[in-house]
Amino acid sequence: MNLCIARTLVTYRTTLRSSALLVGLLAGIGSVVAQLEIPTRSVLDGQNATERQVLGLGDPLTTDAAVSLEAARSTTANIANVSGVGSLTGILIPAPSSYTPGMEVTIVPTQANAAAATLDLNGLGPRLILKTGGVTLASSDLVPGTPVRLIYDGEYFQLLSSTQLPCPAGFTAATREYCIADSSDAAISFFSAAVACSARGARLCTISEWAHACFRIPGFLSTVTTAEWVDHAANNAATAKVAGAGNNGEVDIAGTGCNYGGWGLPANPFRFRCCANR
Repeated sequence: MNLCIARTLVTYRTTLRSSALLVGLLAGIGSVVAQLEIPTRSVLDGQNATERQVLGLGDPLTTDAAVSLEAARSTTANIANVSGVGSLTGILIPAPSSYTPGMEVTIVPTQANAAAATLDLNGLGPRLILKTGGVTLASSDLVPGTPVRLIYDGEYFQLLSSTQLPCPAGFTAATREYCIADSSDAAISFFSAAVACSARGARLCTISEWAHACFRIPGFLSTVTTAEWVDHAANNAATAKVAGAGNNGEVDIAGTGCNYGGWGLPANPFRFRCCANR
């Protein structure tokens, strides 16, 4: 028996008391499109696979809709693109009436998140997203365009997908890969700065890491009071690079900024800040 159901054309609504009545109805209506309510169990027992299937099921649009294997396998009903930084918002189709414990969703962020981000689906209200150990998200834990899975525990959305380790105290996430110190340390030599960062379980920032953080993190440049050591090869022999002050390398104008830098003798004192891998 082939049962074909479509969403358009004629809608025929009835209540069937038995599978036998369903068979008789289908035999009578031929190719008429129908919407059927069956309060009793219906067994598809055709002799081959093509006679034991329900055809024409589209993606579910309501919470009581039938779901095809294709829709279930592709998680059509529980995946959503989410936008926002601190408060992530998205729409599930069909819309859930409430958050329920055990509810599992897949979200695809369009932006990197801010620290302690929340998730609000279908206007049901924001809920904190927590990582393993009940820790809130760090900045940039969610990568734009990369799907992540979460499960609702009755109070929070628990992240099932893996993330990077949180930043150490006094550090801010610059990207998914590394964290940078919130402020620079007192001026010392280049070699002493490298040793000091290593003692903190970190390392001297490269010039590209320093510049990226300076451009990306709000208020970063306000913490730069003078040139800072960076771990990068210099153009001059026996010198080391500094960033944040010097010239911009384009029109050779002296000043300060995220794209300014210069060099110094390794034994001379400059301020510095450390970076740590995540």
